[in-house]
Amino acid sequence: MILGLRNMLESVEHYWHDHVTSDGGLSLVGLDGLLLIPLIFAVFFYPMAISIGVVAALIVAVAVWEVRRFAHSHQHHWFWHR
Repeated sequence: MILGLRNMLESVEHYWHDHVTSDGGLSLVGLDGLLLIPLIFAVFFYPMAISIGVVAALIVAVAVWEVRRFAHSHQHHWFWHR
């Protein structure tokens, strides 16, 4: 497992140094494209797991948003200053 991950990272680094220039913002777009390919394949091969992950991430994001909004709107309330 670790050997496969190391080989994958070395091949991405080799591709990066040979085919992607680092002058300008296109290097970031190239790196994002390289990182999105496994995610796109995961969506096709594991649609249920990906959809569960997306729903879980959305629930966590909404919960964090609501807690932040609640704390901001109740910052001068008595139970915050005990």
